Amino acid sequence: MLQRFERNISILGRAPRTFDNYSRHVAAITLHFQRLPTELDPEQVRDYLYELQQRSKTRSQTYFKHTVYRLRFLLKAEGLAYDHLHLPAIKRDKQLPVILSREEIWRMLKTATLLKHKIWIGLLYGCGQVVWKYAISG
Repeated sequence: MLQRFERNISILGRAPRTFDNYSRHVAAITLHFQRLPTELDPEQVRDYLYELQQRSKTRSQTYFKHTVYRLRFLLKAEGLAYDHLHLPAIKRDKQLPVILSREEIWRMLKTATLLKHKIWIGLLYGCGQVVWKYAISG
């Protein structure tokens, strides 16, 4: 199964580090139950995800979310439906981006000592301004 998993990640053009990252999450649940995730029943998966969520209450929920995403990819790679393990839907935060004021950008430009840093700051601000302008109008 691990070889198929690696092959599918490679076919999609992902970097070898992606396989390392994805397989680490799959390995964690496999070691926890001493069985492949595809052999687990949905209740075991829910218990495992609940445990992860409880452990990450003081930290970010990133590890929990990535585990769900990696399990979804595994199911897809094995030709199984997402509902095979009854994986939860992950809500995406709908937050507006933080936009720096012109004064803040000007201060950044004034404190940058190297020309290349000033160029990067101006370029990034300019690109963000264009994206933000189109996001509002369109």
